[in-house]
Amino acid sequence: MPKVVLGYSGGVDSFFALYLLLEEGYEVIPVFIKLLNDVPESVFESLKIFGIEPVIVERQKLFEEKVVKPFVEYYRAGLTPNPCAVCNREVKFKTLLDLKEELKADFVATGHYASVKFFPELKANLIVRGVEEGKEQSYFLALVEKRVLEFLLLPLGKFAKKEVVERAKGLGFKWFKESQDVCFVEGDRVSFLKRFIGESPGVFVLEDGRVVGKYKEHYRYTVGQRRGLGISWKEKLYVLRIEPEKGRIVVGSKDRLEKRVVCLKNLNWHVLPSLVRDLKNLKIQVRYRSHAQNVEYVKYFTNEIFCVKLRKTVSAPAEGQVGAIYSGTVLLGGGEIFSSEE
Repeated sequence: MPKVVLGYSGGVDSFFALYLLLEEGYEVIPVFIKLLNDVPESVFESLKIFGIEPVIVERQKLFEEKVVKPFVEYYRAGLTPNPCAVCNREVKFKTLLDLKEELKADFVATGHYASVKFFPELKANLIVRGVEEGKEQSYFLALVEKRVLEFLLLPLGKFAKKEVVERAKGLGFKWFKESQDVCFVEGDRVSFLKRFIGESPGVFVLEDGRVVGKYKEHYRYTVGQRRGLGISWKEKLYVLRIEPEKGRIVVGSKDRLEKRVVCLKNLNWHVLPSLVRDLKNLKIQVRYRSHAQNVEYVKYFTNEIFCVKLRKTVSAPAEGQVGAIYSGTVLLGGGEIFSSEE
């Protein structure tokens, strides 16, 4: 019987993933990766349905070092981090792979809404988008190391969220509304960041340098934001750039957020980069809640910078966020957005 190490949170997704793997004949070891201070009671309660005990692994220090501290530093620098994608790469999947070796398992698995498929022409297992648009989660897996895909099972890719919830309830799972917030942020993001950064007062300026307002904390704002600026102006203003080192946030009209060139660094490929040039229907997704945009052409640079020109503009790509690269619905990898142009 093949053995699989499953990342288990006690939520409905990992619960139903466990059920599906058991139904397929796997021996499943549910692993709760402890990132914060406690283990939710739902972890133990939900596993009683299957008569299985969880393996609990302490990873608080690693989580603090690899996810929480960079999260704060990115906001300090005026960037917009993606802690979930970083956590998947630096903490969750590395922990699952370590346990796979330690427990002599064959596979690792999670409850992400995506699938894994082998592509003979690329000689690789690759992640494919889940079936439900708006709920599928392949974007958050763009930074996961290629080696993980050799052993990865994603059983929820062919399911819609509603079906998972209803079927889990039918199995006796006590469903509860899930939080969409960053797991380690207690209260609101600004209050959390203020404990580390303090106040950072500055001014809102137009692109020509005219001052149009003041702010107390630059990390209260993100690129593309319109509401909550507190600026009275003749037209609607949006955050274009955050420049804490200059003590200013640049604002302007919405059309100034539209970009046709997006550049990525720290690239993480799930395929050989040389093969990407020949793939058709290339797309880039610049945030989780956005549609992937068609790529017109690609430029590579010797310092491993990857820039794409889009067929149409994309609105407000934020530096620090993940840019995920696809060929159709197939995830090829991704990197960190660091530049964008009109």
